[in-house]
Amino acid sequence: MEYKPQKKECQNCKKDFTIEPDDFSFYEKIKVPAPTFCPECRLIRRFASTNERVLYRRKCDFTGDDIFSMYPTDTKFPVYDRDIWYGDQWDPYQYGQDYDFSMPFFDQFMELQNKVPRMSLVKQRMSVNSPYTHRVDDMKNSYMAFRTTRGTDSMYIYIAKDVLNCVDCFCITDCEICYECIDCDKSYNLKFSQESKECRDCSFMYGCRNCSNCVGCVNLINQQYYIFNKKYSKEEYQEKIKELKLNSVSGLEKMHADFNEFKKKFPQRAVVSLKSEDISGNWFTNSKNVKDSFWCINVKDGKYLFAIFDSQDCMDYFQWGNSCELIYESENVGINSSRISFCTQCWIGSHDLYYCHSCVSSGNCFGCIGLKKGEYSILNKKYTKEEYEKLVSKIIEQMKNIPYVDSRGIEYRFGEHFPNSLSDFAYNETAAIDFFPLTKEEAISKGYRWKDREKKNYTVTIEGELLPETIEEIGDSILNETIGCSEKDSQYSVGAYRITPDELSFYRKMDLPLPRVCFDIRHKRRLEKRLVPKLQKRNCSSCGVGVSTIYNKDVAPIIYCDECYKKEVY
Repeated sequence: MEYKPQKKECQNCKKDFTIEPDDFSFYEKIKVPAPTFCPECRLIRRFASTNERVLYRRKCDFTGDDIFSMYPTDTKFPVYDRDIWYGDQWDPYQYGQDYDFSMPFFDQFMELQNKVPRMSLVKQRMSVNSPYTHRVDDMKNSYMAFRTTRGTDSMYIYIAKDVLNCVDCFCITDCEICYECIDCDKSYNLKFSQESKECRDCSFMYGCRNCSNCVGCVNLINQQYYIFNKKYSKEEYQEKIKELKLNSVSGLEKMHADFNEFKKKFPQRAVVSLKSEDISGNWFTNSKNVKDSFWCINVKDGKYLFAIFDSQDCMDYFQWGNSCELIYESENVGINSSRISFCTQCWIGSHDLYYCHSCVSSGNCFGCIGLKKGEYSILNKKYTKEEYEKLVSKIIEQMKNIPYVDSRGIEYRFGEHFPNSLSDFAYNETAAIDFFPLTKEEAISKGYRWKDREKKNYTVTIEGELLPETIEEIGDSILNETIGCSEKDSQYSVGAYRITPDELSFYRKMDLPLPRVCFDIRHKRRLEKRLVPKLQKRNCSSCGVGVSTIYNKDVAPIIYCDECYKKEVY
């Protein structure tokens, strides 16, 4: 069948969007109707279903033990410690319910989700001495690390893979002893850098590759002993580094300001990619035919993806991967999973799932929660294969004819992701606040919940702005201090923080001053450097060809297409 582009008005934002012929081919393949939300609203909706970094201390509802959880104490459903949830001491089928064709599906799913126990934190495989971590895989001796695979001795990390002794980083892979880095790969002793690869003993690098002993450089390749893109001898370089005073608060503040202006003098690549072709979006490695997507590694044939690796033939998919295919309108799905639509937190060989939540190694399920190796189940009630297939067909038709209508009058029929009103989390607890920040008033007006951050009345013993300029001036007594965040009035600040022994050891080894704001503010500052994942049309500053890029004129006054960038830089 030959499809034609179709223009639609988004139910949510009321803006027009276009569904392309290839999109229709994918929908036909997985047997779902076209969406009624535009791509950006769909992405935000997936973000708003996922708590990535907000942890609460509470009781396990099964054992009564103290645990850390992504769910606060006032959630309607029980929350179990990870090992209890995975164990056989409870049966998710005991919550099964018959399908009622007089009620919208999402009303019935909401009833089920308020009863079935949920896993406190998501941790795959081994987790050694890493209690303050979430959505992680094979972690050891790590603290406040999130969405990380194989992290060791690392702290304050979000989205990372194969990292050792790294602190305050975002989106890094195969890195060791790195600090305040964003979108960096295969680097050692790299600090305050972004979009750089295979660099060593460098600071304040942007768009660089295979450099060593460089500071404040942009678009350099295979260079050594450069400062602000100027070559020095080894001895001159060492003297200049001393003059910059990068081990002090004032020296770093000046360097940040100078480097931010300096890098605007250089061309920015419209799409940052490595060994990739036929792509649009940003941050690709070894990917092919992936459109309107961000941060994809080893991905083939995809569209509207964000933070996906080792997957193919997927669309509208947020976070994870690892041998996945035919995933649609889902988040946190991974590890040998396939044919999954409108699901959240389903992994390890799951397949043929619709509207499922936290189902592990399960197949052929519809509207289920918490199943482990479940099959042919609807609303946590098991059926024969023949009964299941017949009932699912009837439910899909009923969902098309009897929609769920939210408080804003938006209709949710079969083919739409879970409504925002069914999210387990408030907007400011989710990934949505990171990538599409809103105020409380804006979020509520758009139909999201909001949870005011509890700012405890810490007994602050020293204010952040009064901390010494260098780490040399800091004694071990700092471990007993409660430090007041210098931006405590921000909606993102927790108000105060403490320094751990491992953290202090790291700053001393790296000769770095202590941070003066809490982790949440530092995290927010890193995210602001990465820009909202939204493409805009610009023209190459060299050849004039049109390009799609996330880099606006304020961040990158000079933008180059891929061909011109390679001629200029490579």
